[in-house]
Amino acid sequence: MARLQSFRAQVDLAKSRLLGEPRRQMLVQAAHEAHAEAAAINARALGHPVDSVTIVDGRRGAPVESVKAGGVVVHLFAVHQAAVEFTADTLARHSPIDTGTYADSHRLLINGEQVEWGGIFGVDDVVTFVNLLPYSRRLEQGWSDQAPDGIYEVTSEIVRARFGNIVNVRFGYRHFVGHETGKHRSTEAGKQRASSYPFIELSPKGTRSRR
Repeated sequence: MARLQSFRAQVDLAKSRLLGEPRRQMLVQAAHEAHAEAAAINARALGHPVDSVTIVDGRRGAPVESVKAGGVVVHLFAVHQAAVEFTADTLARHSPIDTGTYADSHRLLINGEQVEWGGIFGVDDVVTFVNLLPYSRRLEQGWSDQAPDGIYEVTSEIVRARFGNIVNVRFGYRHFVGHETGKHRSTEAGKQRASSYPFIELSPKGTRSRR
């Protein structure tokens, strides 16, 4: 896969000797050219256009033409979609396939809401993978001979090794209301333990994870 353009494509003219309006006009032109180049690189790498947001002098979504002579234009690209697609493929490869039920039961959440597979993600979207089958915790502990080292944690390490420079990759166990399984105490702590499932969370560098 072609190398993705940096998540932040920053444009400035700190070293330019131009002043005033000529400097501002050069910055506008450079910003447009930088965005076009990064967009083309990312589209070739992923096979489709990549969502982006432009920040002009700290104003998100402002037109590039509004930049000040000494200002800064930053283009943000949702290149973490490549990591999302790679994570889905890696989970599929590491899932036990006795019946196919587990492999078909991975869920995709964007900002905490379940969505259909194959969507396009925004620049700031936090993406979570989880499998809520009752035995997913046991599989994570090496219950299956086909996955003696588990599935989610192994996948998270593979994704981090490949995309850790552009995304935060987090593995852990999270409480999902209404998905309690097995015998458990009726206390709140007991319910949380009974409804905790392994997950992988991907978020662009510079954003906070959703806990």
